[in-house]
Amino acid sequence: KNNLKYQMNPDWRFIAKANFSQSKSSLGDLFDGDFTEVVLGYGYRPIDHDRLNTLFKYTYFYNVPFGDPITDPLTGQLTGSTSPSDFIQKSEILSLDLIYDLTENWSLGGKYAHRSGEVALDRENLDFIQSRANLYILRADWHFMHRWDALLEARLLELPDAEDQRSGALLGIYRHIGNNVKFGIGYNFTDFSDDLTDLDFDSQGLFINLVGKI
Repeated sequence: KNNLKYQMNPDWRFIAKANFSQSKSSLGDLFDGDFTEVVLGYGYRPIDHDRLNTLFKYTYFYNVPFGDPITDPLTGQLTGSTSPSDFIQKSEILSLDLIYDLTENWSLGGKYAHRSGEVALDRENLDFIQSRANLYILRADWHFMHRWDALLEARLLELPDAEDQRSGALLGIYRHIGNNVKFGIGYNFTDFSDDLTDLDFDSQGLFINLVGKI
């Protein structure tokens, strides 16, 4: 695992991340696995107008989960939600996040992300199918008390290859702990994640979040 942050000038920051994993098993090729995640990004926050924050990212994601999540879930590769990873996935994702402080109490923002990729369900017959997606998010933040924030997001996910479209909202409330940490709890009314590498529609429900900031 590797991470890099570099401040190019007072307004611009460059970020990079590279994670690699490879597994080999004596049980055979079915239990081998590969994982690659490379992220390149630019953050922009002009010091002369620091109400604006933007982040542009490019992500390359390749995942061949080891094990068989159906016949052998105990040894199969798990995702961050501790559920088996079902898909062989090759994806490239472009995303743009921005947020603007309207006042001391209100901020408005949004996100757009596009995934261009392929997925396969059978690792023995690698029959890849196209998997494109467009994600749109509108966001409002309200700082309503000294150490309390509220969050509202409207979300839309377009899946042109599946001829599907999903939409909904996300609500959250956060408590600041000191100057650099805030803790939040909320509810996602949609079944999809804002992470377009997550192909499972199992994100609906209660969540907790811990955020550190510089």
